[in-house]
Amino acid sequence: MAMKYLHSLLLLPVLIFVGCSSGQNKETLMSAAGFRTIIPSSPTQISQLQTLPQGKIIPISKKGKTFFLFADARNRTLLIGNQQQYTTYQQFVRQYKLQEDKVEAAELNADYWGGWGDGFWGPGFY
Repeated sequence: MAMKYLHSLLLLPVLIFVGCSSGQNKETLMSAAGFRTIIPSSPTQISQLQTLPQGKIIPISKKGKTFFLFADARNRTLLIGNQQQYTTYQQFVRQYKLQEDKVEAAELNADYWGGWGDGFWGPGFY
């Protein structure tokens, strides 16, 4: 079962940057974690999709098991995952935030030290 998610872990850095550029981080990370995408095909399904809380992951219980739904009526999609996929998604979110923090810190560092120029770092500083 670990091999099943190894592929997703290897793709995470690519998915993070794709997600950042498209503005759909959550959906991208959920898909990488193994959530299935369901596209409603009947008017009843579309109507039900619109009644769900939008843009939020909500837990539901069915036959003693917990599933997690993410409704996006604007794009007519529903993502659904189990507990293991949700846990994997949470790990991806933590990794994403860490990566985002590293990029932000690097940008701040470059902005701060960039103003000093090369002349500041003379002999004896290396």
